Amino acid sequence: MKSTAVIAAFIGTALSSPVSPVAADDPVSTPTPTELQDGNYWIRAVAAPNFHKYLQTNPANVPGVAILESSKTAGQFQIEDGQLVNKVSDPPLYLWIAEPEDKANPPRTLAATFDSEPSPFGAFAWQGDALTWSHPDVNRQNLAAWLVCEDQALFVNTGAYAYDTPAGCSDQTIHYYNDKTAND
Repeated sequence: MKSTAVIAAFIGTALSSPVSPVAADDPVSTPTPTELQDGNYWIRAVAAPNFHKYLQTNPANVPGVAILESSKTAGQFQIEDGQLVNKVSDPPLYLWIAEPEDKANPPRTLAATFDSEPSPFGAFAWQGDALTWSHPDVNRQNLAAWLVCEDQALFVNTGAYAYDTPAGCSDQTIHYYNDKTAND
């Protein structure tokens, strides 16, 4: 499954329910290690209502919609050449952000999905311990602003943080955590 198909489902529909079709040839979920592997980070929210919910997919470690959920199935990540990579999935998974048709006036939400291929759109970086995403043609007030919406789906927030939050969503920033084990 290519992320472009999943991303296409989001373009033009700011808050449509995330879809994650499963085909017979889709990869099987990789078990999530319970201890942090060298060089990796957990990524989690640190504020209600998603306090200590971790970045991942469901099922864990396969291409699909990026969500924040339990520590028990949390991905482990590194940033490599601007790509956010889940290093415990096999093959590694890359976080993609939906590319809007009008980058100068993007919708309020840009869907986040994982795919087995590197993303051609935007770059990830750490700002302190906060995960940021940027693209030179997409103006954002806060590069660390994210939204968690229906079914715990993660979106880039292109608007103001904690102002006119879309119905059914909550404003979040997400941060790396590097203790040996993830905790709720």
